[in-house]
Amino acid sequence: MFLTPEEKIVYLRKKYELTQNDLSSIEIKRQFIGMIEIGKRGLTKNTAEIICKNFNLALKNKNINDEITVEFLLETKEEQALKKLSKMIGNDKTRNDLEIDIYFSELKGNNQKKFAVLLGEFYLKLKEIKLSKKYFEIALFLYKPLENIDIILQLTRIYYYLDQFKETVDLVKNYTFALLKDSNEINFKILYNYAYSLYKINNFEDSIDVFNKLLKITKDSDLIFKIKNMLAIIYYSKLGKIRKALNVYASLFEVSSNENKLVIYGNYLELWLLAKKGIDVEQTILDIENFLKNYETTPNHLFKIYILLAKSYYELNQQEDSYYYYMEALKIPDNKFILIGVPSGKRGITTLRILLTIDDPFIFNTLIYI
Repeated sequence: MFLTPEEKIVYLRKKYELTQNDLSSIEIKRQFIGMIEIGKRGLTKNTAEIICKNFNLALKNKNINDEITVEFLLETKEEQALKKLSKMIGNDKTRNDLEIDIYFSELKGNNQKKFAVLLGEFYLKLKEIKLSKKYFEIALFLYKPLENIDIILQLTRIYYYLDQFKETVDLVKNYTFALLKDSNEINFKILYNYAYSLYKINNFEDSIDVFNKLLKITKDSDLIFKIKNMLAIIYYSKLGKIRKALNVYASLFEVSSNENKLVIYGNYLELWLLAKKGIDVEQTILDIENFLKNYETTPNHLFKIYILLAKSYYELNQQEDSYYYYMEALKIPDNKFILIGVPSGKRGITTLRILLTIDDPFIFNTLIYI
């Protein structure tokens, strides 16, 4: 696709039907031009200036208005690829994945490192997760360990999207000491995603250990809530330590924002649905309903709350209320239901049987910037 400066001389001669003699002069012999074309001599700036002058004179003699510039003749394949890549990244409407791959293959050294990251970000923005993963993994190979920790953070996000939690664990486990030693925002995000991935592969002991270490070094209130919320989820959903989870939530509730209070309410219902003990579920449902009268949350959060309310009412054998919240959830744009049947319920009320695509407990924004 791209030509070396030497290859351009051959290409242009053939394009304009010129011979080596047409380009020769007192300043440059035909034989020397031939040696440049076959790679036995390099094309310097001075030589390029002479050849361009002879090219343009020959074109003028043939009444051709085109002009060959020194800049065009000396532009390397890598420089041409950089121009093409920069243009394509700047306007995704001109995107061509095969061409991007070809352009990238022409890059070397720092340009290759830089564009591996840029292409990873480019495809991530377009939600082309597998292509984003490809270029970030290339970048990881090109950079020294921890030389660019943003690459590691991006890969933990990508592995989250792809449900590849073991990949996150394998990626981060050798760097945990260094990440804990150097306290900064990106390190905290990586460590959180690492601890969450340990939880997802059922390594609860190590997950708790990393979360607790992270608690000791962060002062970010939002991150502290996320960590404690995850610890409580592990306690009640995986280890059966309901009282310990409730103590965590009790310590968090009064100091939490409204959105985080909604998270806690949701997890109270999730906890009860799992264990059928630990909380007064009817009072909790009433508290949530009163809370929602005065607070407006995101559609995604509202969807999850409605589902948990519907499930809880169903377990309490209150079919009408269960049906009501399932129907409210169905009204939310981009809801995550697949309707699989509508059997008859009590008192003639239709009850929905729904297949949900939510696998986790009631977790909002579990990862830090997915």
